[in-house]
Amino acid sequence: MRILAAAGVRMRTTGVAVLALALAIATACVVVVLLLQQSLDRSVTESARSTARQVAVQLVRAGARDLSPSDVASTGDTEAVTQVLGPRSTPIASDPAIVGRPAITAARPAPGQETVETLPLGLDGDGSDYRLVSEGVNGPGGPFTVISARSLEPVTEASARLTLLLGLISLPLLGIAGFAVYRSVGSALRPVERMRRTVAEISTRDLALRVPLPPGGDEVHRLAVTLNEMLERLGSAQAAQRRFVADASHELRSPLSTISTALDVSNQHPETTDELVPVITRETARLRELVDDLLMLARTDDATDRPARTEVDLDDIVRAEAERVRGEAAVEIEVRARPAKVRGSEAQLRRAVRNLVDNACGHARERIRIASSVQDEMVVVEVSDDGPGVAEEDRERVFERFVRLDASRRRGGTGLGLSIVAGIAARHGGRARYVDVADPSYPGAHFVIELPSIELPRIEED
Repeated sequence: MRILAAAGVRMRTTGVAVLALALAIATACVVVVLLLQQSLDRSVTESARSTARQVAVQLVRAGARDLSPSDVASTGDTEAVTQVLGPRSTPIASDPAIVGRPAITAARPAPGQETVETLPLGLDGDGSDYRLVSEGVNGPGGPFTVISARSLEPVTEASARLTLLLGLISLPLLGIAGFAVYRSVGSALRPVERMRRTVAEISTRDLALRVPLPPGGDEVHRLAVTLNEMLERLGSAQAAQRRFVADASHELRSPLSTISTALDVSNQHPETTDELVPVITRETARLRELVDDLLMLARTDDATDRPARTEVDLDDIVRAEAERVRGEAAVEIEVRARPAKVRGSEAQLRRAVRNLVDNACGHARERIRIASSVQDEMVVVEVSDDGPGVAEEDRERVFERFVRLDASRRRGGTGLGLSIVAGIAARHGGRARYVDVADPSYPGAHFVIELPSIELPRIEED
């Protein structure tokens, strides 16, 4: 087993195939030899029975009076012998090969009966077995016992020759089969080896290479397709990671540079410290906000992060966020909160709704609307405003990381708010998207979060 485990797939497959074929051939050879032995054994028995009956017929007609040695003589050698016993169980006629010998068997079947047995007679001194057919005969001067014996040595020799012949034929067959399997497996694994070499050449810095696709639609072809899809995902993830790191570095550099400059000016001109404190405080808050957003975004990307999931009433979150912005923003708040229950992390879902509300407050002119409802087994949270809206070509892009349109850049922000919303929605089995709604009261942006709902119990009306 250790040798097979250390060998390659090609050698293991070839070894298993040859072993299975050898077992099949051995089983077939055993069956063929046994069938041949059975057939030859039956033939020997029938031959002995035929001779015994011929002598028995003569004894029934004339008794032993006209019986001569030629009547019981068989082949003249020890392979086939016949003996006739009289009423006293003494030989009254014997084959020339056993003349003078006593009865060769102790079987004494009744008249009309026969006995078949296998005994070593030792006629040639080799102790080979004989098939003996003894028949009881009732004739003039009888009763008599006719014993006809046939040597089983030809059966043994034929079986041995056939076994040897089958073994000699099996060896080249096993060799041919092993060679064919070895070449076939090698041919089947050749595309896998090419894929292995290609994957070995792919570095973490360059994921542009793709494994060659073998012809056909077999398992190897599907493996190559799967590897290419995996490389595509890795390449996309690597590009996103590089873009994320570059954008994060750029975004972090700006507040850090402002804080560093303010501190340098404060060291050189202590009298300006009071004027620079608000600048440092503002940039520190901006830096803290950016770090918090980066941590939240990383948490939504981490598949191993599994926050506790409970039943969450999104309509309660909608009302709470509406109350929050009423005291902070100088805009009119319209709330349409219908019962909407989902399963998930309340903290993350609250963060997603808050990001949409803050985004709407930053772009609205006079009013925003926050609504929750259940549509087609999906909970929908919609946040609309009467601001300038989002251009059609930017409606998908606004959910990407660090994407800030010109208007939002002037208002500040990290450019991660909508990315966090999309990540939280995806972690909860839903999605976040921009919808085009023709509403004259809210002509601006319309963002929605769609999540799988928990079925609410129906309240029967009286």
